[in-house]
Amino acid sequence: MGRKLREIRYFPDHGRKHPLWESGTDQYAMDPSDYDLSDGLSSGLRELMRFWNAHFRDSHGTSFEWDSAENEQHYWEEGDRLLEQLRSEVADIAVVSDERRY
Repeated sequence: MGRKLREIRYFPDHGRKHPLWESGTDQYAMDPSDYDLSDGLSSGLRELMRFWNAHFRDSHGTSFEWDSAENEQHYWEEGDRLLEQLRSEVADIAVVSDERRY
């Protein structure tokens, strides 16, 4: 019987540098170094979070929205590309759950 794969949860949250989370760990909010991700993917995830934090804004109270349709489209396209790269890099140790729309 093979070993159980870890489950990485992929979603942004305000104040985070990376959209990586893992339940059942001591720290929950994870960093690329926890998975030995490539430098290119690590910097891409960091840039994606900077972009998200800069353009997904508080509109009224607890409601958030994008500052432009173009920025929203860029976020989803780049996020999808990075998600596929993440899945490829961790395929031997983890599955990645895309939770950006929850």
